[in-house]
Amino acid sequence: MDQKLAQEVCVILKQQLKSRGIAYQDLAKDLEISEVSVKRLLNNTQPMTMQRLIHISHLIDFPLSKILQQAEEKLNSIPLFTQEQDAAFYDCPALFTFWSELAEHKTVEDIAERYQLDPASIHLYLRKLEKVGLVSLGVHNQCKLLVPGHTAFEQGAKYPEFFTTRVLNGLQKRVVNIPVEDDQAFLISLKAELTHEEFKQITKKLEDWMFNLLRESQDLRLREGLKVAPYTFGFMGAKGAFHDTLPTIGRLTE
Repeated sequence: MDQKLAQEVCVILKQQLKSRGIAYQDLAKDLEISEVSVKRLLNNTQPMTMQRLIHISHLIDFPLSKILQQAEEKLNSIPLFTQEQDAAFYDCPALFTFWSELAEHKTVEDIAERYQLDPASIHLYLRKLEKVGLVSLGVHNQCKLLVPGHTAFEQGAKYPEFFTTRVLNGLQKRVVNIPVEDDQAFLISLKAELTHEEFKQITKKLEDWMFNLLRESQDLRLREGLKVAPYTFGFMGAKGAFHDTLPTIGRLTE
């Protein structure tokens, strides 16, 4: 079983055991192993055989197929910032910049040097991130990310309003009047007659495509050695006819 999938399976098993009031000691007795071994299995530090997985699924009366389905769905879902994290970024926009640098595998020392930050400022930024559950801090400002680098904002979040207009304005300048030979940008504009359901399907497909691309781009092991560069996308769509009125057809003199 894939390591990430196995981790999600273990999380689900622990949740189901807790909801049913089954202690690790009880599970250990049922599996005829030590409680320490049970903890290792459920923390994914020791491989779990399919036989034991099936045994546990029977014990908690939770089908194995459903366990795997939920694990895959969770694995493929895009993590979202919490409202508290969104509010922290909104109140201190530079905090999101700091977080983004960490998410792009920059060290604290790299960030301090790039932005000319003093130790006190570094400490305050890290404490703010720790307070809202984005990092855990160790000694000498060593920190560990607690959410993936591809975490996104949910619809209606406050912080994206801070930079969305600037991003879209910059992107618009880049994609308007693209030379024919320019293959580093594109602009597609269309008007279509759709049902509301068709519009929702298009939106869902675009979201799935973007988030799948985002998730795959974070798999550094599979992409090792590839030459990459940042690309910005801004897909928009809304009900209504936003095209300018076509020129009036006037009389021709010749």
